[in-house]
Order: sequence, then structure tokens, then C-alpha cells
Amino acid sequence: MTVGGRNEGSPGSGRLALIVVLAFAVVVLAPPVGRAPVWEPNNARWVLLARDMVEHGHWLMPEIRGVPNEGIYKPQLYSWAIALASLPVGHVTEFTAALPSLFSAIAGVAGVFAIGWHLWSIRAGMLAGLILTTTLNYFVFAHQSLADVMMTASMVWALYFLLRARRDASLGSLLGFYTCVGAAMLCKGPPGLAALGAAAVATWLEGGLPALRTLRPVMGVFVLAVFAFPWLVPYLLEARSAFFNEVLVGEYAQWFLGPHGLAYRIAHVPTVLLYFLPWTLFLPAAVVWWRRDGPDDGRRYVVWWTLTLWALIGLSGIYRPRYFLPIYPGLAILTGEFFARAAPAVVRRELRLGGIAFVILAMVTLVAVIFPPSGLSSEGPVYMPDTFPERGLIAVLAAIGMIGVLPACRRETLIGLASLIAVVVGAILLIEGFTSPIRRARYYDVRALGAAATAHTPPGGTVFGYPDLSLEYDVYVRRRIVEIGSAELGQLLSKPSTDAVILTRQRWTAVQAGTVVAGWHVLESRTVGGRDIVVIGGMPR
Repeated sequence: MTVGGRNEGSPGSGRLALIVVLAFAVVVLAPPVGRAPVWEPNNARWVLLARDMVEHGHWLMPEIRGVPNEGIYKPQLYSWAIALASLPVGHVTEFTAALPSLFSAIAGVAGVFAIGWHLWSIRAGMLAGLILTTTLNYFVFAHQSLADVMMTASMVWALYFLLRARRDASLGSLLGFYTCVGAAMLCKGPPGLAALGAAAVATWLEGGLPALRTLRPVMGVFVLAVFAFPWLVPYLLEARSAFFNEVLVGEYAQWFLGPHGLAYRIAHVPTVLLYFLPWTLFLPAAVVWWRRDGPDDGRRYVVWWTLTLWALIGLSGIYRPRYFLPIYPGLAILTGEFFARAAPAVVRRELRLGGIAFVILAMVTLVAVIFPPSGLSSEGPVYMPDTFPERGLIAVLAAIGMIGVLPACRRETLIGLASLIAVVVGAILLIEGFTSPIRRARYYDVRALGAAATAHTPPGGTVFGYPDLSLEYDVYVRRRIVEIGSAELGQLLSKPSTDAVILTRQRWTAVQAGTVVAGWHVLESRTVGGRDIVVIGGMPR
């Protein structure tokens, strides 16, 4: 089938190629799902909102720690997805909490495949899917309980329907576009509307101001209002002041305007390229080929879409690596097109440089695996191999990549080069998918702390957090949680109690030195994010 002068391939071969790409994505992305604890408060918030829906039926205004306003910051779509995935087992688990992200990540891979096929060829779609699957940040967040992956998948499919609407001018394609933008908005609120901004900019730059009318903004406003209804109306009726002051002004306006200046924002923009490794190494060759290949309206549209999202997200006032997720599908589509369509002879020098850079990156990986660096912080210890078989396998894969890349650069097509890199990186990520959850469970052992606090405290008792307690503990502490200050802690420790307190060992040592402690003792001690955390109880049960 040929559309617009491009060989689209038969539907049968397209379906087979899609199955292969999705199978690859499942193999690479699925192993970590449900095997690591919920270790971060933003992850925990979604889990707790879904738990309240399943256990207490608060589907429109879920609560955390008995406070309805805690659910006000996040629209419900992602929490609904977790809750629906959990209904068959009757409660939210680590596995069911991660399923919506996994399915969204796979849907995103299917989306870039569909766009590559729609614009160019099945090969471009396949390579775009393989590249997105093996993008580091995409792998890291594909199994976390965060709405960002679902929002990203919605944006990918919004781009697909928008590109279809540009070609067939059908009402159905535009309706699909606005439906996907609405879904992105119902995942994370106003950040989901960045897709609308990207569509407007790309359409204007490619077709001028008159082209904006083809987006049918009146229809778009209606569709987006329908999607906003279940989030906005309950809170506007029950907590109007809090919604405006705390959510729209305190949360989302602060997210974009932020406390940081322009230098802070610009400094984080290039990190997108860091997390897009190793594919970043071949972007210069792709840019050179685009200039020599001549104009391509589909490519330009994807470029403007991606750059707009990059600017809107990168220049926001608060930086989180997951915020950049919507940018990677566009980069994967553009890089996939390069590998599928470019002739090596046209970009021989740039391709050789990219291959050399990949060899250097593989050598660095090989050295880091054999001689692990010390003093790693944040997520470093989680992803650093710590057993001999794991190190050996990753070292072998890195060596295969080093040996195979340069000869592949000299072949007639670049498809083999991209496939080699995707298989090598995918195999390394597969190994990490099996081993990193074990290290994460050790490094963020909130499970044991929550179990100890729950076992010590009677059903009507309280677990206190001094001076505060992040939401990830709520996932594992099935008791009432109250945060207290120094005065309340001193009063609590002055007499025996069946309650429990969670605090750092450093604070517990300081309290013991300056406070009369009536029989309180350590029930459990574990490492959480590099800090020694203890659960103390007032009397044995």
C-alpha cells in the first residue's frame, strides 16, 4: 500500500512487525513490575489514592490520611487505572499499582510504531519502537507507579491522530486527537495540555495562522471540558477555595513559574540528551542527513512538536527526570526514520564518529561493571551490578556492542546497526530488570519498617512520624499515621505505649541522650535511601 508516495507496506506485514516490536517491549520492560517496593512519595500518592477508591469507594474525591484535599492535586484517571487493575484481587498491590504504567509504556511503543509507519514505512515504525523501548528514562519509569508514563502514551497517540488529521482532514482523526489530549490532562492536569501547545506551534509553523483553524478549536474546547468535568466539578463543589489556591496557584503555577531562575532551567534542558543515550550519539548524523535529504513535511512536524514539548517542559521552574518523558517518543520517531531511510554513504563521517562514541560509551560501561565506582548516591546503587554473573553478562554484552558497531556502520543500510544497538541495550536492561528490584528492596526497605510498625501497633493505635513521615510508609503501615514535633515526641516517650514511632537512628540517639524514655526500644532498623531508619515501640506486644 502506498500513501503520499511512500511505501507503507501491507497490513499483514505491518501487524507482524508490530507484534515483534511489542514482544520486544514486553520482554525488556516487564520484568521489574511489582518486584520493587513503593519507595518514593510521588509513587505512593497514586497508590494511596487508588487504595482509598478500592477500599472506601471514594472514586471522585479520594483521601490520603483521611484528608480529601490530598487527592485534589491529581486528576483521577491514573488512580482509576490502578484501582480497576486491583479490583480482581480486592486490594492494591505493588504489582497492580505498576500495571497501568507498564501497559501505558507499551502503548507508547505502539504509538511511535504507528507514527513511523504512517509517515514513512514499517521499518521506520519498527526502529522507532525499538529505540523508545531502549531509551534509559523510558525503561526506568515504565514500571513505576507514576502518571507520567500514561500521560506520555496519551500524547504519543495524540500526535498520531493529529498527523492523520493533517492527511485526511477527517473529523474522526481530530476527535481522536482531542480525546488523547483530554486523557493526558486527566492523567496529570494542566501539564497534559502541553500536547495542545505542541500541536498549535507545529501546525502554525508548517501551515501558517490559517492552518490553526483546521484544528477546530471549538470542538477541542468541548472535548477537553468533558474530560475536565470529573476532576474539576467535585472539588469546585466541595473545596473551591482549596482547589484554586492550593492546586491551580500553589501546585501548577508554581510548577511552571517555579522558584528558580532562567539559568537553573536552561541547565537542565540538555539532560534529555543524556537520558536518550546511546541514541543521542547518532542524532548529529541524523541532522546532517535531514539537511541533505531535503524537506519532509512529516519529519518537520514531528520536529516542531518535539521541540515545543522540550521547551515547555525544560523551561519549567521545577526539574524532575520523569518530566521529560513526553520528549523521548518524538526523538525515537526521528531517530528511527534516520536509521530506516538514510544511506551510510551520505553521512559516512558523522556515522563513523557516532560509532566511535558508542564504542567509548561501551568501554566506560565495561570498566564501570568490572570496577564499580564507590560513593554513588540517589539511584546509583540500585542500577549498579553487584554480583559476578550479572557483571559478567553485562560485560559480554558491552563487548559485543563494541565489536559489532563499527563494521555495522559500513554496511549498505543502517537497519542492522540500529538493531544491534537495540538488542545489546535491551539485553542489558533486561538483566537490570531482574536484578535492580532486589537492590532497590535493600536500599529502600520500607516494607520491613511498615510490617514492624503494623505488627507492634494494635488496630486502633497510631504510628507517629518524627518530625514527618513520607507517604511511601503509608503503603506499608496499615495504621493511623500522625506527624509530630519535638514537644509531642517528648510527651509520648515519657510513658509506656502500644503505639510506635518511625524516625532516623540519628534522631533516636539524640532523643535518648536528652529525654526520659519509658521503656521505648527499637523494633526494626532498615536502610531507606541511604538513611538508617528505625521503628521504636513503647512496650512489647
